[in-house]
Amino acid sequence: MKLVSFDVWNTLLDINVMFDAMAVELSKLMGACIIDVAEGMLLTRERIKLIRAEQRGNPQRALEESQELLAELLGTEVEVVRRAAARAVLKVDDEIVLPGAKDALKGVKKKGLKTVVLGNVMFWPGSYTRFLLERFGLMEFIDRTFFSDEVLAYKPMPEMFEKPLRAFGVEPSEAIHVGDTYTEDFKGALNAGMWAVWINPEAEEVKKIHERGFEVPDVEGILEVLEELGG
Repeated sequence: MKLVSFDVWNTLLDINVMFDAMAVELSKLMGACIIDVAEGMLLTRERIKLIRAEQRGNPQRALEESQELLAELLGTEVEVVRRAAARAVLKVDDEIVLPGAKDALKGVKKKGLKTVVLGNVMFWPGSYTRFLLERFGLMEFIDRTFFSDEVLAYKPMPEMFEKPLRAFGVEPSEAIHVGDTYTEDFKGALNAGMWAVWINPEAEEVKKIHERGFEVPDVEGILEVLEELGG
């Protein structure tokens, strides 16, 4: 194995912490009930995930589409959504870093493997996520970041997984992707010819569930998988 790619949200960083912070800022800017705002964000998120799973969205407007859908559902302006996201990024603290995230990244780097982040975007640009990874000390263990608003593709599209492989001259069979979403991360990576690790909190142990795929209970499971693969 030569390269490990990590999903970001609910793999390294806690999406709920960011969503809660953004809901607070949106409700302030709109003068709206926070419960209604939070519900609107969750509904929009599910809608976007479905659109992407079925590959119906426009990959070149992945960020804008998500912002527009949220603004439309909440009955506000896209600019308000953008402002709320910017405020949220400034407000969150280190509880946004998931347990084991730093140890998993450190462990991969200790093995001398290339480490990249492969992230879809929703409601805020990839640059904000990069800022959070930098702010909380995770970028120290990451060689490159690839976000869908910069790559102009999104998981589970093969293009999203192929970009870091080309950047480092690595064959799909020499790379493994780890993430919490079965369709976007696990199936997407397998379809791109990579190895894949699905983080399923309900899993009790590291288990092989595909010729090139594993199920793990948390992000640190990647280290056990790499040991099993001898890399």
